[in-house]
Amino acid sequence: MNLMLHTAALLVLLLCIQQTDWKLFRQSTLLQHLSLGGIAVLTFIWSLSAKLDYGLSIHFLGITTLTLMLGLRRALLAGAVVVLLNQFINDYDAYMVSTLYLSHVVVPALLTFISYAVIYHRLPRHPFVYIFVNAFLTGALAIAFTHLAHGSWALLSGYLSWDNIWQNYGVITPLLMFPEALLNGMAVTLMVVYRPHWLKTFSDEVYLDNS
Repeated sequence: MNLMLHTAALLVLLLCIQQTDWKLFRQSTLLQHLSLGGIAVLTFIWSLSAKLDYGLSIHFLGITTLTLMLGLRRALLAGAVVVLLNQFINDYDAYMVSTLYLSHVVVPALLTFISYAVIYHRLPRHPFVYIFVNAFLTGALAIAFTHLAHGSWALLSGYLSWDNIWQNYGVITPLLMFPEALLNGMAVTLMVVYRPHWLKTFSDEVYLDNS
């Protein structure tokens, strides 16, 4: 299973590298600063984690905000750097890097992107909808699905029993959903109000002029 996860993580990274507009990234100082700033902030947040067995850890994610800021592909690339730095800081085993990347970055980033796409086409394009649904509710779901994915890996791999996973993740996950939602909701709210151009997925013309 670990070989399959390594392969999947590598394919995701290769696709993101291939599809990313690197010319725009080199020319945009703002995009560079947002990417590096996002990596720095999330690395700090992830470093404040409670390390459990076999790579299970409890910490806030912030991937929803990162995805709304940078878009899916750049968020996946920035998230890979965060995972590598987090692995160095918390001294996880090297084989855990792919697992952590897929569960803690790819899963919440994909969930955020899919949620944004569906909401954009199905719900009114209003700042409240963008903040409350895309950032707040999606942030809560993101950490729940992250824990579900990582716990499932630990169970299917035989590293932990169901009782251990439930005691480590199942009990604490509902308690983390609201703070994670609040973290993303507050961050996105501040950017919508003061720095809307920092959000790739938000524009005044779409969400304000038409509301």
